[in-house]
Amino acid sequence: MSIYDQRDKPAYGLLKTEPHYSKNQNILKWWNSDLDKVLVSQILRWQWVWYWGITDEIVKHTTPEIIENWKKTDPLCSKYAWYNILMNFAATRAEQLDFTKAIRNPQKKTCLLCKNHFTEDSLPMPLIERLCIDKLDFCAPCLRDTILQGTGNDALPEKDILKYLQDLALLIGRVPTQNFGEGITDLREMNNNERLAFLELLRNKPTVGRVKSAFSSWLNALIQAGVLEDGTRKTSRGIHSIAKDGHVCLSLGEKTIDDYLSSHGINHDKEPRYPEGNYRGDFKIGTTFIEYFGLTGNPDYDAKTKEKIRLCKKHNIVLVAIYPQDLVSQQKIESKLSALITKA
Repeated sequence: MSIYDQRDKPAYGLLKTEPHYSKNQNILKWWNSDLDKVLVSQILRWQWVWYWGITDEIVKHTTPEIIENWKKTDPLCSKYAWYNILMNFAATRAEQLDFTKAIRNPQKKTCLLCKNHFTEDSLPMPLIERLCIDKLDFCAPCLRDTILQGTGNDALPEKDILKYLQDLALLIGRVPTQNFGEGITDLREMNNNERLAFLELLRNKPTVGRVKSAFSSWLNALIQAGVLEDGTRKTSRGIHSIAKDGHVCLSLGEKTIDDYLSSHGINHDKEPRYPEGNYRGDFKIGTTFIEYFGLTGNPDYDAKTKEKIRLCKKHNIVLVAIYPQDLVSQQKIESKLSALITKA
């Protein structure tokens, strides 16, 4: 039985600590009070699974030179994995300093989705990361079947796939990427009611492979479902919606971009004017224009696109052009906008 199958047993055994773990002088040479604060912070944030990521946090708050020098000079590192040595040191030190007294007892709960009873510590760390430690209201089997990679119905009929994509886009208010729901942060901003509706929908989701076999690509499936524009709708400008920051967006693609910028704290103006002509852009960040060319393939629309690109070149305006295919995966979105995020 996998740890993802159980509801009434802890996913992990207790981490065994030994007093001598915390007496490692090679670590104590560079350990400081700020790193003790890191231990406290991790315990408060992750409770009984706090030690899973503690080594990464220690490394993050310590200069690379110190870590590399320690790994070269500590004899234990030639015998054991340095990652585990540091984790055991931290776990023992936290226990000896009574930091671990802040860890609460895992609660018994009723899964909001399947109504079965479960204990919070039965959830493996990858699921806890997706929900956050104070919002563990769904059991591991339900989450296993809905948000883990590769899950879904591999024989879902085409009409049901299209209905699923329409419902998903409506529920999350954005263009759904092909792996939406499997990401670490996809559920974090949702409240319990939103999570429940989302997971109920995912119970009947198709696998990504099934979508691609039926429609050749995720992009084509979104177009067939009416979620993304395809350039043939001469009178349609997509689904009008309101972004999280209050901006009115003329399509779900625009809203996806707007919400992405907002979530990364990037100030942006909506519908800026071009220096000449009666044209407006989609977004402006500083002196950079962002255009979502959602109807590429429409002759009239393509003519306007070419004119906007010409004007940007003429007036030395940096233009970030985004197309429907750029919205089908988180990686593509980030590759288009990562430079703007870095500048912000």
